[in-house]
Amino acid sequence: SSGINAEWPLRPGNQFPFFVSFNKLVLNEEGEVTETKLVNKELYYRNNGLPQKKAMTYTKFSDDFHFNVSYGNLDYLSEKQTNEFGSLPLMMVNVKGVKDVFNQHHDKTAKGIKAHILVDESGLISVDSVEALFETIVANKTEPGWMDSVSNFFGGNSDEEGEKKEGEAGEEKKEDEKKDEGDKKPEEEK
Repeated sequence: SSGINAEWPLRPGNQFPFFVSFNKLVLNEEGEVTETKLVNKELYYRNNGLPQKKAMTYTKFSDDFHFNVSYGNLDYLSEKQTNEFGSLPLMMVNVKGVKDVFNQHHDKTAKGIKAHILVDESGLISVDSVEALFETIVANKTEPGWMDSVSNFFGGNSDEEGEKKEGEAGEEKKEDEKKDEGDKKPEEEK
C-alpha cells in the first residue's frame, strides 16, 4: 500500500513552569529609590520546548542586587506532589560588581543589566551569563561607522572609489546630454 512517510523531529517539553522574582525599585522624580515592589514574572511556561534560553533585563539597578528562580504555578499537581517541591526557591542569583562596572563606563549611558537564563535538554535551569548594557553616543557622525563598513563589504568599494565613480557618472551624464542635444538638433531642423 502507498503511504506517506513523514518524519517530524520531536522536541522535549518543560514539565514545570519557572518564574523569576525580584524587588523592583520604584524611583521618584529625582531618581531616588522610594520603595521596592516584589515582582514575579513567569519566564518559562509549562510544556515549552527544550532547550531554551531567555533573557531578563533589569533597567533600574545601578548597584548589586539579587533575583530568585522558583517553580511557577503548580496547580495542576496534587497536594501531595506540591508538598514534595517545598517552598524554597530553586536558586538565588547574586549579581555583584554592578557599581564598579558602571563606574568604569561612566562616559556611556547605562541601559541595564541582562541575565541570560537557560533550561537545558534535561529540564535543568541555570544562569548562563550576566552582562551590563551600555549605549555609546557618537559625537562625530562624519567618521565611517559599521553601516559604511557593511555596505563597503557587500559593494566592494571604498569611499574614495565611490566618490570617483560618482564623479565619473556625472561626466558620463554630461557627455550623454551633449550626445542627446546633438541628436535632437537634426530632428528639430526637420
